[in-house]
Amino acid sequence: MNQSYKIKIDQSVLDQAHKKDKNVLTLSISTTGGGCCPTFETAEVNLIKPDDTEPYDIFEQDNMTIYISKRARVIAKTLHFKLKKNLIGVTIQAEGLSLKKRDA
Repeated sequence: MNQSYKIKIDQSVLDQAHKKDKNVLTLSISTTGGGCCPTFETAEVNLIKPDDTEPYDIFEQDNMTIYISKRARVIAKTLHFKLKKNLIGVTIQAEGLSLKKRDA
């Protein structure tokens, strides 16, 4: 595992994880679309350990176990996890990624 970037987790993310009694952070990359529609990658961050840890690089930081998809292309010097508020609550977002989009 060659980690050429740093990981930063905002205190608000750590507080959210602690509030939910979690010590795991998982960044998954999936591809959606296809057929007559373009395909594109999406990033999803959650507080659940993946069932299969093989496709993930595993890190320990801030008393958290962090699973980063091996498909993630980190283009920044720091992969930054932030808490974003929305209409139905909060989500954790990762900044510093490059996600592919392909036309149909």
